Amino acid sequence: MRSRAAGADEFHLVLSSSRGAGIRAREAVRQRFSSLAEATRRDLGAVVAELVDNSVEHGPGKPITVTVVLGRDSIRGEVADQGNPAVAIPQIRQRTESSGGGLALVDELTSAWAVYEGSTHVWFELPLDQ
Repeated sequence: MRSRAAGADEFHLVLSSSRGAGIRAREAVRQRFSSLAEATRRDLGAVVAELVDNSVEHGPGKPITVTVVLGRDSIRGEVADQGNPAVAIPQIRQRTESSGGGLALVDELTSAWAVYEGSTHVWFELPLDQ
């Protein structure tokens, strides 16, 4: 796992596509954005972890890139796994004790999210708690 702060409000992380990557990503963004409200940090961590876990489960096994940018009113994040969109479209999973709530969780916690057309590069936005 490599991380770097690109500026006061931007964070980049590159992870190997391996078991536990979602947990590592969640903890890294929660630590990096420790000044945010706890509820925002929790939601950000959950969304990033779920998208990284999807990349590990459905992706090609290549490194996963996470970018998080703190804006004035929202947080914008991206997770990319260099996969083939024709075969790696993630399925919405049911919530279990061993996994998150799948893309339903991402949908619930974010104000918007989507996949860049023709890719396995997902972006999302979360509102900032004021």
